[in-house]
Amino acid sequence: MFSSFLSILRYGFIFIASFSSIYIYRYDNYGQFIVTLLLYMSLVVLDRFIHKLSAKKLLLCIDIIFSVWLCHTYGYLMFFISLSSLFAYVFLLHRRTRWFMLSVHLILLNVSFQYEQALWMICINFSFILTAVLLSLLQYSTKSHADLIRRYDDLRKNHYELDETNKRLVEFTHQVEATAQSGERERIARHLHDDIGHRLIRVKMMMEAAIHIMPTNYPQGMNMMIQIRDQLSGSMDDMRNTVKKMRPATSLTEEYAIDRLLEETGRATGIHTNLKVKGIPILLYPSLQIVLFKNAKEAITNALRHGKATAVEVIITFEDGQVSMSVSNTGEITQLTTNMNSRQQGMGLSGMQERVKLVGGSIDIQWEYPFTIVTTLPVYKKNEVI
Repeated sequence: MFSSFLSILRYGFIFIASFSSIYIYRYDNYGQFIVTLLLYMSLVVLDRFIHKLSAKKLLLCIDIIFSVWLCHTYGYLMFFISLSSLFAYVFLLHRRTRWFMLSVHLILLNVSFQYEQALWMICINFSFILTAVLLSLLQYSTKSHADLIRRYDDLRKNHYELDETNKRLVEFTHQVEATAQSGERERIARHLHDDIGHRLIRVKMMMEAAIHIMPTNYPQGMNMMIQIRDQLSGSMDDMRNTVKKMRPATSLTEEYAIDRLLEETGRATGIHTNLKVKGIPILLYPSLQIVLFKNAKEAITNALRHGKATAVEVIITFEDGQVSMSVSNTGEITQLTTNMNSRQQGMGLSGMQERVKLVGGSIDIQWEYPFTIVTTLPVYKKNEVI
């Protein structure tokens, strides 16, 4: 569409200059004038059917020379015909060749009008330069618009690809979740069958034995009833723990809750756990909450595995601009120190240090009894930049 507009504009320049010259100037031979113009128009039309760049350059050079000759032979109005040549090569050639042809074109025009008045020469040069500059700006604007459209198309294509990838990722996530849920259901079913189911069968057999024994041996029957009560109590605890594991966390705060971690650890291992909170609690960013949770879990694991701890205490202190968490345990300092300094067991502590470093915090280890790991993290307000 844009090239068609330039062609129409060029033809308009040629026709207006040609018809105006016929009515304004008097020529000795109008037939020769019309034939000359028709030859020039043929040259202009021929340019549209040539696509090879070298042939186009040659044709443009002939066009420039022909138009300048028309200016020299038939007067000032032919300047607009020569000016129309700019519409052909300003948008076609690269910058260096374009400016070279502009310079040659302008020099030839000045040579053809060299005997005219100075005012006419100034007007011709100014009009030529102004038209060349405007066309160059138009070319730059057109190229920028084309680049913008191309980038927009690329961006839209990338958006479609990203959307399609996201859909596939969601489908894959659903498949993974379905597989995980299937595995979890299978594990729970196996646990109910192998553990709780066998325990209930044993309780049923013990109750039947107690029913037969109690009429003749009441103390022994009562002892069996007490064992049945203990078995049922254990089965109820296992069932309760299984149901809690099946219930998903409703939020990030619940999923990474340190009090829940201590409760589960104490129930699973039998050690004494304690949580204290000092200062005014504030809502932490999810990244800080996850770091505190994972460091607490790692510290408790080290205390149980390497220090043989019987009690763990976690103290969370909220201060101005920071939050600190100290995890203390009653484990054996010598054994814990040896294991934590070994290359094989040092991965847990190094992982804690890497997590804390990512959020700009620090870790302090207190080796005296009770062994304590202190995690200190900066706390940012919502209007501060991390």
